[in-house]
Formats: sequence, C-alpha cells, structure tokens
Amino acid sequence: MSFPLIASIKSVQISKFEKKNIKKYKPFGIILFKRNILNLNQTKKLIKTIKSLHPKIYILIDQEGGMVNRFFKLKEFNFLDNFDYYQIYLRYPSLAKQLVYLKSFITSYHLSEMGFDINTIPVLDIPNAKTISMIKKRTFGSDLDISVKLNEIFVNTSIFLGITPVMKHIPGHGLTTKDSHLSLPTVCSSLQKLQDQLKLFYHFRHLPYAMTAHIRYDKWDKENMATYSKKIIQNIIRQKIKFNGLIISDDMTMKANQYGINESIIKCNQAGVDIFLDCSSDWERYLEVIKSFQVTNRYKNSLKIKKAKRKIDPKSINIIQYHDLYNELIKLYGI
Repeated sequence: MSFPLIASIKSVQISKFEKKNIKKYKPFGIILFKRNILNLNQTKKLIKTIKSLHPKIYILIDQEGGMVNRFFKLKEFNFLDNFDYYQIYLRYPSLAKQLVYLKSFITSYHLSEMGFDINTIPVLDIPNAKTISMIKKRTFGSDLDISVKLNEIFVNTSIFLGITPVMKHIPGHGLTTKDSHLSLPTVCSSLQKLQDQLKLFYHFRHLPYAMTAHIRYDKWDKENMATYSKKIIQNIIRQKIKFNGLIISDDMTMKANQYGINESIIKCNQAGVDIFLDCSSDWERYLEVIKSFQVTNRYKNSLKIKKAKRKIDPKSINIIQYHDLYNELIKLYGI
C-alpha cells in the first residue's frame, strides 16, 4: 500500500538514495518543481524512472500557468494569469472561455504526455479588493458565476486529458493580505464573509482532492490554522462544503507552519488530514512522517480508485495548432 506522503526530490535527476527510499517506503506521490525540470524530454524520462520504482505512485505538479509556472523557460507554457482571463471575460466572454480552454488543453496535453497524474489546480479562492496579488492573480476573479464557468472549463479539460485536479486553498485564501509562504495569515472577517468563501468549493465538492489553507480563521478556530483545525476540517470542509474526498495539507515547509516536523505530524493527525505534503526533499523529515503519520480510513478506501484516463488519443492531436490558435486570438484582440 502507498503511504499518504507527497514528497519532493532535489534535482533534475533522482539520486540513488532517493530511488532506494521511494522503492522501499512507497509514498503516495512525488511533486516536481522548477529545480527538477530542464525540458520536456528530460522531465518525461525522470517521471518514467520514478514510476519504475513504484508503479502506483502519483506524479504531481503545481502548474497553474502565469505566475505559477514550473516550465518558465519553455514557450509551450507561456500563458496569462487566470485573473487576466477574468478581466477579458468582462469584455469578451466567449473569447475568455476559448482562451481558458486552450490554456488548459495545451497544459494538460503536455503534462499527460510527460507522465504527470495530478495538477494542483484549480485555485478556488474568491478575492476582494484587498486580497494579496499572489493569490488574486491565480483566481478567475470575484464574480462567482464567472469563476464557476471558467473553472469548470479548466477542470473538465484537465480531466479529459487524464490529469486529476486538486482544488485549493480550502476553505478559502481570498480574505487575506498576507502570503502564507512567508508568515501565518490571520483572517478576522465575519462569519458571513467566511461563508461566502465556501461557495466555489461547494460547487466543486465532487473533485477527489482538496488542499488546505495555512490560514487561521478567528471566527472558526482562534487556536489553529485550517490545516491543523479539527473544527474547520470536520465542521466546515466536511459538513458545510460537503467534501468527501481526500484532504491534502499545503506544504509543511511554508513559514505559516510554525511547528517542527513532529508537532506538525501530530496536529495533522488530530485534525483529520489524509495526505501529508512536504516539499523539503529531506528524507530525515519524511522518515518521521512515515513513522508517525496515521493512515486514515478514507485514504485506505481511496486506494481502490484508479488513476484518471485520457479520453482522447494524443497521437490524434496536433498540439501546435492549439498553440497557434491561442497566440492568434491573443494577437487579434490586442491582449
């Protein structure tokens, strides 16, 4: 059985030590970053090597496009931020939907061809005028109806090409002006404003995975950020949003997490987190997780679920035509 840990690796090649541990401990997944990527062929070979060690492993990436782009040197992934498509929608709704479809299709096609299984999209946070740009730019805006339409295109196209999505940052990162990579944001908003943040997650509650927000919401739990809050995971995510899939912690190396690895494991266990995400590439930390993190029944039951399958033969796709169409539309409308 795979262990509910998502780990990372250090470089563009996997070391003998990393190979040995992946083969022995069988983590649920390996998430790749810029440091692991040179080009499409190298990434494909790297993924093939990892999967040869543990055939049931999932290979993940956070490839939203725009400001979050792990392939920043490659023209194949040169897209606008999601918020830009929201602004285009306000003037040209049909064009925005076309562009989002093309962005998702092109991205998912390349990810699928390289061997990725999961992309940690969509960002379902609902921004306001004060939301930090690090979050705002990655969303499809504050209008719920527009965000539903564009996110449905984004998600469904990804699934069509065999890439499983992970909605984030549940239960909502839209009310903070701080970056949880750098410090722990605290949200003091009213219960009504907090409730509004849940609407988009509720719409996409059928998705199999959700990633938590490293944020403390004072009206829900004054003591713990959402990742560590049993109140939020059980009362808000499970009951109000009615999400029944697997809950993945956000990265435990972010500075919003103010605890060491052992305390982090205990708090995730107490809260009801299903999969522990740690992007440190540090096997001393990972061995602590493997030793102490408790496997939930929900995780055990989920292992019966098969990986997403592509619904189209990639050989039938001329992906260059999709790239050309995207670029022509951008040029035609002067975007």
